[in-house]
Amino acid sequence: MRDPVQVGVVGTGRMGSQHSLNIAGAVAGASLAAVMDVDTDRCEPISDATGAVVFEDAEALIASDEVDAVLIASPDDTHAGLALSCLEAGKPALVEKPLATELADAAAVVGREIAGPRRLLQVGFVRHYDADHLAVYRAVQQGAVGRPLLFRGWHRNPPEATAASSREVLVNAGIHDLDSARWFLGQEIAEISVAGTVIHPEKTDQLHLQIVTLVMDGGGLGVIEVNKDSGFGYEVGVEITGSTGVVSSPPHRTPAVRNAGTVGQAVDLDWQERFADAYLAEVRAWIRSVIDAKTGGPSAWDGYRSLAAAIAGAESLERRAPLTLDAEERPGLYGS
Repeated sequence: MRDPVQVGVVGTGRMGSQHSLNIAGAVAGASLAAVMDVDTDRCEPISDATGAVVFEDAEALIASDEVDAVLIASPDDTHAGLALSCLEAGKPALVEKPLATELADAAAVVGREIAGPRRLLQVGFVRHYDADHLAVYRAVQQGAVGRPLLFRGWHRNPPEATAASSREVLVNAGIHDLDSARWFLGQEIAEISVAGTVIHPEKTDQLHLQIVTLVMDGGGLGVIEVNKDSGFGYEVGVEITGSTGVVSSPPHRTPAVRNAGTVGQAVDLDWQERFADAYLAEVRAWIRSVIDAKTGGPSAWDGYRSLAAAIAGAESLERRAPLTLDAEERPGLYGS
């Protein structure tokens, strides 16, 4: 592996641009070698600022001898195909979530990776690198609340210019929380039930407020609120109830101001502001793993199982009934 690692970024929208600038200016051991977007005009500001070469084709970027590792931040439905191309090329990749939008595609990625000699893919479940989530996770791991029994998560977004579908609420947003439930409880999701309601009928008939309940294969439980039109900003958090206590993330990172008979706190405007530090930590950890040739972090298996739960949740929402997920053995490549 070259020093610094030459990174190519596919997709230069909001997420890809942030990753590109982080790699170019704030990640030791990495250099931004190339960027690609179907709208090449979006690449030009990044290229001008960093010297990265602009590609018009993602496959060409992945195949380039000038690129050692790839960060995939293109539209969701392209993730699986590009991940497969990285595996075929033998190049490490950080793939933004979701790993795929269809379960068969995610399974194909897992199947291809386990056929190889080692892990090459990390999936962008950024909460694994967020200080607030890590503090709660470490408290649970240290036994601060005894045996973890119940995961509670809340995930509230500001309204978006293009309204998400009821399915996208789970597959694009709630999938973070589904992964978190698996991560914090150390168990797989065995059963999922989802109910939803319309927030603003004059804007869309999609179910943008959803309540997800989970039964885990080790006896744990989960309750998740996902709101795609909160009306006030962005808020995400987690609480774990254990056999001897409860641990939860702080409500907000901003100071509480008491003035004129009120108490108030500022709320993050969106996910990009809330997780800015975590995105940087995530890419730094990924680059270290590329240098060490030992990929870590959330795996393709995590992407596959979390997507399975999200898709089952969407079906549960449509059927108005709980659904059982197939039990599957974790491949040895991904540890125990």
